[in-house]
Amino acid sequence: MYFNNDTFGSSATSLTSLAVVSFVILSLYCFYVRELTPLRNVPGPFFASISPLWLITRQRTFQRPWVDLDLHKKYGPIVRVSPNEVIVSSTKSRHVIYGPTSKFPKGDWYIATGSAGWGDGDELDFLSELDMDKYRLQRRLVGPAYTDNFMRQIEGNLDKILERNIDIMIQRAGRIEDIDHVANFLASDCLQVATFGESKGLLEAGVDDGSIELTMRLWGYMHWVGYVPRLHRARKWFNIIVKPKLRIILAMLPSLLTQKATIHSKPASQMTEHVFIWMRKRIRDRFDSFASENLPTQATDIATRLLQIHAEKPALKPHWVSEMLGTNFGAGVETTAIAISSFLDFVISYPGCQEKIQKEIDEARAAGELSKIPKQTEIESLPYLSACLNESKRLHPAVGSPLQRVVPHGGMELEGKWLPAGTAIGINPWVMGRNKSLFGADADTFRPERWFEMSPEQQKACEANSMFFGVGVRSCPGKHLAQAILNKVLPLLLMELCWSHAQPGASRPIRSAFMTRLHKVNVQWKKRKVVRTMVHETPQETSAETPSQNTISASDRSGRNVNPIRRHLTESLPEATKNRSLPQTEASLKDADEPIVCA
Repeated sequence: MYFNNDTFGSSATSLTSLAVVSFVILSLYCFYVRELTPLRNVPGPFFASISPLWLITRQRTFQRPWVDLDLHKKYGPIVRVSPNEVIVSSTKSRHVIYGPTSKFPKGDWYIATGSAGWGDGDELDFLSELDMDKYRLQRRLVGPAYTDNFMRQIEGNLDKILERNIDIMIQRAGRIEDIDHVANFLASDCLQVATFGESKGLLEAGVDDGSIELTMRLWGYMHWVGYVPRLHRARKWFNIIVKPKLRIILAMLPSLLTQKATIHSKPASQMTEHVFIWMRKRIRDRFDSFASENLPTQATDIATRLLQIHAEKPALKPHWVSEMLGTNFGAGVETTAIAISSFLDFVISYPGCQEKIQKEIDEARAAGELSKIPKQTEIESLPYLSACLNESKRLHPAVGSPLQRVVPHGGMELEGKWLPAGTAIGINPWVMGRNKSLFGADADTFRPERWFEMSPEQQKACEANSMFFGVGVRSCPGKHLAQAILNKVLPLLLMELCWSHAQPGASRPIRSAFMTRLHKVNVQWKKRKVVRTMVHETPQETSAETPSQNTISASDRSGRNVNPIRRHLTESLPEATKNRSLPQTEASLKDADEPIVCA
């Protein structure tokens, strides 16, 4: 073939022209999204305003809580994080976006948590459901199985598994364990017995059966692909529409080709081990048994209660029952486990905190206010533990990404900026938990005493703005179940065990894939030895002549009298202990003025 100079010159000219045209188009696009759209006045990173890739790359760092906190610190209460998305931080915006009269629907991010439109539209999926009429119907139908009263009715199931598990933990004292794994095992065992009346025994096995890894992998995908919903729709289309047809085609090919196509598949035994397979078998068995027998009049677990509701109200379809039970082992385990692990981590890290809680527990036990396996309602006799739980829930919410909504028709002004209809908007629960207008100038600090310093009105406002269990009408349907487990597990763990970090002073890294877990934080525990004579002591520090600024008053918030020892529990801690991450040293353990030692 013959080439002359004109040929190469023409090619070079074409490439130059293409580059110039591309540059002009890109410049015009950047100018448009930066200067001509209604969001042009919303502050934020430059690259975030011109491409969603900025947000996707930040999401894939698995550190979204710190990203959003830093953005608000730098840019203020409203920040542009994508060409058509903003995040906000004020309590006023929270009420407008998530309040009971809100008209803000869920955003496209939630498409990644469901079937993306390729299902039959008849699923029960509270996280991804956009049809509010259907959502409200499903919530009303399953609600009786998740009430506070029903949690007390099935409390005996939890007592049995907790008694067994605490004995196992005592036997394993001194071992180094991943706190996230231990919390997941505890939460999963509790949710299994609450749901089916039996447990797979994950804590006893002491190893992940695959469910932790599977859940992390699913969230790891969903938390970023939600910002590219078309990609998720395409993948769902392939899995739901194309893949079944490919299987049919493969089945029609000669056996040799079929063997080659499946030779790299995992053995069936490896695919039937995790808790979700275990759960599906239990659901199938429960349906089969109740199809041939009458339902019991007294429900002893959530599965039975949902089947009772199904029998009374056929509107609760059988597959909705199955899908609701599955929710217990997805979001239910995650939320409960995160609450357990973060609570323990904060209590260990805050010098003197563990000792105060244990003194409170021992005093309540001696007074007959706390059972050996704590009852759900007995948490009321542990105000300092409750304050620590409130602190850990506000500083480490389960969800670490903004709960995305969409500005409704007509647009709206928020934080002094006009937001057109269709703008994605949300608040990160980690940001709301550190709101200084709610929690004071030291909102970034774990300080349980703040809950005793608040007026009733302040405490009500803080609780109303909590986002740990979601917000508004879209709050977690299983929050009473999770809270019931926390009310029993946390006092028990500190009643029987002393906790410490395996590496005192180490940081507390997180992995945030929507659900935000502690990442590779190792702990140890020892069996406690309690000197019961402490309940007869009356510390001088609690006398009327030497009141402490941060003590609880002689009557707690329920009006019940509190004795001097209970008052002594809430004395202020040293100012030097108010940093976010502090080493747990032997000195800090010895400073506690209490007759408690660990074996």
